[in-house]
Amino acid sequence: MHYSTKPSFLGKIIERCGLNRKFHKLGSDKIDRDNSIIVSPAEATLTYTGKIEIGGQLISKFGKKIDLTESLGKKASLFKEGSYFNFYLSPKNKHYWRIPYDGQLVLTKVNNGRVRIPIVIGLEKFFPGTDFFEKAIKSNAAIGSVFQTKNFPYAIIAVGSLNVNSICTVKKDYFKKGDVGGYFNLGSSLLLCFPNYPLTPLISAKTKVKIGEPLIKIRELKF
Repeated sequence: MHYSTKPSFLGKIIERCGLNRKFHKLGSDKIDRDNSIIVSPAEATLTYTGKIEIGGQLISKFGKKIDLTESLGKKASLFKEGSYFNFYLSPKNKHYWRIPYDGQLVLTKVNNGRVRIPIVIGLEKFFPGTDFFEKAIKSNAAIGSVFQTKNFPYAIIAVGSLNVNSICTVKKDYFKKGDVGGYFNLGSSLLLCFPNYPLTPLISAKTKVKIGEPLIKIRELKF
């Protein structure tokens, strides 16, 4: 069973051309199994990391506010004063993602795209003054999922890029680290959100990562 956004006209063309078979072909990814490590869900570039405000808004690298309730509904409040990691997947990257840490799926929110011409994430390199991610998360297709681990929740938000309305996520109750979480077509963006919890990032922005590589260290709580 899967959750998916509605297929777009462009998505149907890509499907007929057979490109999705290339994008969605699973590889043999090496997953770090250390229980104190949250791994990278995607083969991508970590473009930006930042803080989430008390009201559930995150501030993009261009200083624009993005309301998480659009992607996570009331569950957005779980992540106030937390942190987020924004990954960009180029058309050359693998276009599926894996679950970064064991957790129970507690929410899936599907948002179908609201624009005929999709907003292309990744064009910031050519138009450095425009926040394409902020525009895309409001107008392109997106699927937000919230997972509950033993000690904290986290969220994955998949945002369509060039091909709006082209995201599919796996539907089941419990996921183990390394399970396939979903896939989408062409260039896309993946957002990881965490609550205010003792987590230590292991990589910095502008870093290219592979699926399963260490991303975050979970620090032990001291009482």
